[in-house]
Amino acid sequence: MGEGAERVLTIREAAALLKVHPNTIRNLLAEGRIPAARVGRQWRFLEGELVAWIRSGYSTPARMQSGAQRKEALWHSGNVQENTTSSSQHLTERSLDALLERPTG
Repeated sequence: MGEGAERVLTIREAAALLKVHPNTIRNLLAEGRIPAARVGRQWRFLEGELVAWIRSGYSTPARMQSGAQRKEALWHSGNVQENTTSSSQHLTERSLDALLERPTG
């Protein structure tokens, strides 16, 4: 499989990915609730679309990663007193600033 190519799944593989019985997949297909395509007489699923379909059922806060949600909250807070720069990062920034200074001569 080439880089960037999505994995194509059978009903059994889709059921295994979603941790459900193949009959559950067949029921979802009959109801038109799951993303799939018919190839000949068989159904095929794109792994990425199944993952996106599952995520679409999450509530909005659950879709955000916990780290991203915390960072977003800190970004919008006006009274954050916490120093967000680590001491090693501060030292690295100082050494880079020294390298970028104009040479005197």
